[in-house]
Amino acid sequence: MQIKAVLFDLDDTLYGEFPICDREGFLAVGRYAERELGIPCDQFVTALQTGKKALHDRLYGEPESHDRVLYAKTTLEMLGINPIRHAEKMHKAYWDAVFRNMKLREGVHELFDVLRARGVQVGICTNMLADIQMQKLCLLGLDERVDFLVTSEEAGADKPKPAIFELALARAGCTAEEALMVGDTFKHDILGAHHAGIEGIWLHIGSDRAVEKPGLRYTEARSFPEAAHLILARVDRKSDTI
Repeated sequence: MQIKAVLFDLDDTLYGEFPICDREGFLAVGRYAERELGIPCDQFVTALQTGKKALHDRLYGEPESHDRVLYAKTTLEMLGINPIRHAEKMHKAYWDAVFRNMKLREGVHELFDVLRARGVQVGICTNMLADIQMQKLCLLGLDERVDFLVTSEEAGADKPKPAIFELALARAGCTAEEALMVGDTFKHDILGAHHAGIEGIWLHIGSDRAVEKPGLRYTEARSFPEAAHLILARVDRKSDTI
């Protein structure tokens, strides 16, 4: 069956390395706290990690668990500080630092251009909030190279829950058998896609581990150029079988 859409995760798949971006974001918030609140940077960063965990424990699997405004709000409230004046500014400081440190992976632009030239839709299927992910796509030069974006915010649940994959298929106007999912997180991207009936290509570039499951269909790549080669091979091979 012909591949009509390739779905890509965004963070740590199309750009890297998010742990570095995240660390720089936390430090930017810590510097804001030191400058505006008189709290030492390292002390506030530690508190922010605690606030993040508290939010994740309360909202696990929900898109709002990614909201850096809520990280800041939760942390400030834990410290007995009114968050209204500061939380949004901390949110901006965090994301400005992340955006500055994003590095597009080799071959992304070229792959997207080739896929679209061959009539294959390029979709972004990602956890996180829509406004932030749209900003990333623009800054990475991908906004005009992507046919659609689906976020967990609009799907109402994070990957690996099926809602986001189902929404992506609806946006693409194709069946699960006519799509591929490409991502770096095995549980979220590969297992999640599997449960939605979508074949996966796992960009295994970190310490994430595979999980054995009967009937699981996926291919492993150790770099984005290798993943691109596998994607195009699948697109070509399935087109030839019609």
